[in-house]
Amino acid sequence: MTTPPVPQPPADVPLTVGALIAWAHAHTDKSIQRLAAQAHDALGTLRTRHHEEQELARVTAEEAELEERLAEIRARKARLAPRRKPARDYDPATVRTWARGKGLTVPDRGQIPTAVLAAWREHHPTCTGAGVQQR
Repeated sequence: MTTPPVPQPPADVPLTVGALIAWAHAHTDKSIQRLAAQAHDALGTLRTRHHEEQELARVTAEEAELEERLAEIRARKARLAPRRKPARDYDPATVRTWARGKGLTVPDRGQIPTAVLAAWREHHPTCTGAGVQQR
């Protein structure tokens, strides 16, 4: 019994990967057929990975564009937002002077303790809103 000849690509045509795998699939030697199947599977995996990496590159570029645009929008929003601090209903110097006169401890600078402000407001109910300092 004779074995059928293995199909051969023309000698003057460059051998492509596809033609080589087709040749190996058609080969009578089972080990060459297994190699063809492995190569086919490996190429499929490589195609999938290549496609995924291309998509990842596109998504990464789009993400960078969106982050840049978001930074521009946030900067614009910051420029448009009001920059005023809320108005105080008291003059810090007046409250500090009053507190020290009552023997209360207050810092020379910075935030006046809430308890001191509450005590000042209790003793000066008509002053709330007077002496407001804009910043």
